[in-house]
Amino acid sequence: MAALLFMAVSATLGVTAFSFFGWEVLVCTMLFFLFVFYKSNMRGVVLQAVTLLIFLTAAFISEQLRSTSFIGNETSFNIIFSDMPDIDGNMLRGAVRSESGEKLQLRYTIQREEEKLLLQRKIVPGLSCDVEGFLEKPASRRNENSFDYHEYLKQQKTFWILTTERFSISDCTFGKGDIVQAIKKLRQVGIAYVERNFPEDSRGYVAALLFGDQRDIDEEELIVFQKLGLVHLLAISGLHVSFLSGLIFYLGIRLGITRERINVLMLILLPIYVIISGASPSVWRACLMAMTFFALAYFKKTVSTFKSIILVYLLLLFFQTNLLFNIGFQLSFAAAFSMVMSSEIIRRYNSKILQLLSVSLICQMATLPILLYHFFEATVLGILINVLFVPLYAFLLPFSLVTFAVHICFPSAGQILLSILNMILLCSNKVASFAGSLPLASLGFGKPAFIMMILIATAIILGFVFWDLSIPKKTGYCVAWVALLLFLQLNIEKLDSTGEVSFIDVGQGDSIFIRLPFDKGNYLIDTGGRVKFEQEAWERRRGSFNTGTDIILPLLKSKSISRLDKLILTHPDADHIGSVKEVARGIKIKEIIIGKGTEQEYIKNKLAEYIKASNIRVKIVQRGDQWKEAGSTFYILNPYEAEEDKNEASIVVYTQLGGKRWLFTGDLGAKGEEAIIQRYPDIRADILKVGHHGSKTSTSDLLLDVLKPKAAIISAGKNNRYGHPHSEVTNSLEMRKIVIYRTDEKGGIIYQFKGKRGTFSTVLP
Repeated sequence: MAALLFMAVSATLGVTAFSFFGWEVLVCTMLFFLFVFYKSNMRGVVLQAVTLLIFLTAAFISEQLRSTSFIGNETSFNIIFSDMPDIDGNMLRGAVRSESGEKLQLRYTIQREEEKLLLQRKIVPGLSCDVEGFLEKPASRRNENSFDYHEYLKQQKTFWILTTERFSISDCTFGKGDIVQAIKKLRQVGIAYVERNFPEDSRGYVAALLFGDQRDIDEEELIVFQKLGLVHLLAISGLHVSFLSGLIFYLGIRLGITRERINVLMLILLPIYVIISGASPSVWRACLMAMTFFALAYFKKTVSTFKSIILVYLLLLFFQTNLLFNIGFQLSFAAAFSMVMSSEIIRRYNSKILQLLSVSLICQMATLPILLYHFFEATVLGILINVLFVPLYAFLLPFSLVTFAVHICFPSAGQILLSILNMILLCSNKVASFAGSLPLASLGFGKPAFIMMILIATAIILGFVFWDLSIPKKTGYCVAWVALLLFLQLNIEKLDSTGEVSFIDVGQGDSIFIRLPFDKGNYLIDTGGRVKFEQEAWERRRGSFNTGTDIILPLLKSKSISRLDKLILTHPDADHIGSVKEVARGIKIKEIIIGKGTEQEYIKNKLAEYIKASNIRVKIVQRGDQWKEAGSTFYILNPYEAEEDKNEASIVVYTQLGGKRWLFTGDLGAKGEEAIIQRYPDIRADILKVGHHGSKTSTSDLLLDVLKPKAAIISAGKNNRYGHPHSEVTNSLEMRKIVIYRTDEKGGIIYQFKGKRGTFSTVLP
C-alpha cells in the first residue's frame, strides 16, 4: 500500500518537475527520496525513480503534442461546435474545433435580439459553420497573482481565440454525428428544459446538480458558496455518482436483473453520465472509481478504495498530465483521498452529527493548502455550515432528479414538486447568505510563500496521522501548529519591512496601491472602472467584468491586505471611481479622500449616498493638506480652487517612498500642472505618474523640465480606443531619456523598497 502511495507522489513530482523545475521541486524530490529510502529500501527508491521518470516523460510528450497548426493571419475558418456555447447577453463564446481538429475559443458579439433567439435554437454540438474572423493569442496574467487565461487555455490544448466578425446559421450544416455528439445534444436538451420550465431562483442549482452546468446560478450566490467552502456541493462528484449508481443498481435488482448484467450496464452508463454531466475532472474521478468497482465485481474481484483512487489518479495523470494543474482536479482528489485515508477516524464516532463534522473538518483541512495557494483565503465557519448543507444537498440531489422526471411526464404534479424545491433552495440560500456575511465566513491569508506552504501541509499530514493513531496529545500539537502558522500568515504584513508602490493594470483607468512597511499604511489611489453604456435587456450579461472584484480585490487578497487605511479618489470619472462600491464591499475601508469642489459630482452619481450608508469616513482635501505615516509625508498639491473641468480638479499627491520622490497626478491637465509649478517652483520628482493616461493635454514640457523625473509611469488600457498614450507625450519623455513604464505594454508595474532602496519590476516581460 505504501509503495502505491509513493508512486502517486512520484508521478506528481515528475509532472511538476517538467513544468516548474526549480530549487523548490528539487528540495521536495530529495526529501521524498530520503523518506522512501528510510521507510523501505534501495529497491523502493529505484521503483519511485522509475515512476518519476515515466511521468516526466509523459509530460514531455504531452507538451510536444500541444502545438498549433495556425500561423495567426488566417481569416476564414470552418469550425465545428464540440459543445454547446455559452450565449450570455450579446456575447456568444465557447469551445470549437477547426477542420484539422485543433481547439479554438470562439467569441462573437450578437447584433440583434432575433439573431440571439435563432442561435439559441439552432446551435447544437456537432454543427459545422463557415465563419470569418481573426485569431489572437489568449491574454497572459497582467497583474501579480492574477488568473492566467493563456495558461488556462494552454492546459486544454487551446492556443487561439477566434473572434468572428460574421456569423450566420445559413452557413452552417450538420456533419456526420457520432455517439458523443448525440449524448451532448441530449445534455443540452435537458439544460434547455430546466431553463424554460424551472423558476429563475432554482434553475441554476438544478442544472448544476443534474448536468454540471453552473452558468445560471446568480454570481453573488456563487461567491457566497465559494467563501463558505460549499461550492463542492454544486460540482458533480462522488456524492452524485454514488447515489445514481446505487439507485440504478437497486432498481435493477428489484426488477430481477442479474448482478453480472447490472455490472455491465453500469460500465456502459457511467461513461455516458460523464458526458451528460459535463466531463469535469471531479466527474471523471468519481466515475472511473465506480467503473473500477463494477468491472472488478463482474469478475468477482475486489480492490480497496485506497488502491482504486490511486490507480485512477495515476491513469488520469498519465494520459492528461496537464490535469495536475487543474484546480478542480486538485480539490477533488485531495478531498476524496483524505476521506478514504480517514475512513477509520470517521467510523469511530457513533453520532451522525459528529461523523458529519469530522468529514467536513477532514475535507476542509485536506484542501486548505490548495485553497490558500489559488484563492488566498479560507473559511472557518464553513466547517460547521457543511454539517448542515451536506445532508441537505444529499436530499436535494434525488429530489431535483425526481422533480425533473415527474415534470417531464406529469407537468401538473411536477409543478407542485417544483414549488417545494424552489422554496427549499430559497431558504437554504438565505441561510448561506447570512452565514457568508458573518466575520469568520472567510479569512484572507494572502498567498503563502513556499516554505510556509510546506510547513502548513506537513502539519496537516502529521495531524491526520496522529489522529488516525489515536494519539490526542500529538494531534493537538499539530492542530496548534497549523493554527499558529495560519495566525502568522494572517499577520505576515506586520512583520514585513518592505513596502511597495504598485500600478495595477485595470485597463483604461487608474489604480495605484501603496503599502508602507510593517503594515503602517495601505493606500489605494483610484479603483479603475469602465464606462457603462445603455443596453437593452437582451444584451445584458449575467456577470459583467469589474475591475474591483476581478482585479483589485484578488490582488489585495493575495498580498494578505485586509483593510485600506485610505482610498483616494482623485476625481469623479468612471475610469477612476467606477469600482468603488465593489472594492468597499470586499474590503474594510477606514477613510475615503475626495477633492474639494467635487462633492456635488459624487452626490450626482449616488456614490456619496453609498459611502454614507457604508459608514465610511470621508475627508475632503485641498492644496496644503498633508499626513505623515511611517516616516513618509504625503502632500496634497491639488485641487486649489473650484474647477468646471473634472480632470483639472484631480487630487495630486506628492511624497517620498523608498528613496524616491513621487508625483501622482490623476488626470491633471497642462493648466493644473502650470499652477503647481508656479506654486512650487523648486519641486522635483524622481517618478512621475503621467497625467490622464498619456493624453496630449497633460505632461507638458514645462512640467518635465521642472520635475526632471528619471522614470514615468503611464496607466493605459491595451489597444484603448483613445490612442493613449499620445505619441507627443512619449516623444517628450524619450527625448529627455526618461524611462517609460506602460501598463498597456508591461501589465502591472511594481516598485518594491526597503529603507531608501528599491527596484522596479513588471508582470509582463
